[in-house]
Amino acid sequence: MIKAFRTDVLPPDEREEYWTDAVHQAVTRLDIRPHPDAPVGGALWSVEVGSIHVGHVEAGPQRMARTRGIIANDAGNALIVSLQEAGSSVVSQGGRETLLATGELVLLDSRRPFLRIFPGSFRQNIAAVPLELLDVPDSLLARVTGRTYSPTHYIGGILASFVSRLAAAAESSACMSDTNQYLQRGLTDVLTALVAHEGRLDADVTPTAEETLRQLVRDYVRTHLNRPELSPVMIAAAHHMSVRYLHKLFQGEEMTIGRWIQHQRLEASREDLARPDLAGLTVEAIAQRRGFASPAHFSRIFRVAYGMSPVTWRRMAGG
Repeated sequence: MIKAFRTDVLPPDEREEYWTDAVHQAVTRLDIRPHPDAPVGGALWSVEVGSIHVGHVEAGPQRMARTRGIIANDAGNALIVSLQEAGSSVVSQGGRETLLATGELVLLDSRRPFLRIFPGSFRQNIAAVPLELLDVPDSLLARVTGRTYSPTHYIGGILASFVSRLAAAAESSACMSDTNQYLQRGLTDVLTALVAHEGRLDADVTPTAEETLRQLVRDYVRTHLNRPELSPVMIAAAHHMSVRYLHKLFQGEEMTIGRWIQHQRLEASREDLARPDLAGLTVEAIAQRRGFASPAHFSRIFRVAYGMSPVTWRRMAGG
């Protein structure tokens, strides 16, 4: 059943307590302080999708805090997905402080203190997901909470879209009870994927985990080898890690990531030059096919690597 709360229909002296209780029912218990020069409160719609509370909030400038005192007296354990639909906010949790811009989302753990400061009017879509629905360890949660995820993040974007659609359904009373279990499962699956993926990328990973990441990078390189723009910057962006961390990942390996990309391109080109079915392609075409933009550069590094020109190798290999 949809729940709707509005403070503008109440006498001014009743709004603050009413608004605090509304946020508690829809999200979690918070200490809310309005801006001294702005009216208290706002409007809020929420609905239960299975065990998940999904809602939409519109309000003016205010401060919301989940304090240690509140946590000690409140049993609510949820991972809160907060999507900034309009306006901005400052978010603090776990020693991290970040600015949440329009379109971005943040994850907050209700078992740990956090602070939200909204400097102006804002709109947000919220999903409060009980932690028992998520099959992820606390160690991963601690790494992903208090961080922003942009709408271009491939998992974060899916999660943001999912929460927005559910919030819109809450406002229009479109949620159907007979589909709630499937919607709950879908939301928790996407959220779990985000936590697991981002938490492991950020971890102080073990050598085994580092090798797993290196293998993911190698597989990505092989898949995109023919793209001339393939570079450490492109690879790092695709795996949501910094370029610095990517280079660190390949420290101690036989080749840097840049040299390894070049080596893979050379090996693929050498194999292509030996293929009879590609005899109709020029050496230049084969080089371009494997991501080399300059034929002269390709011939030069091919000779350095294999001790002969591409033309000589092709003739010897019977390609």
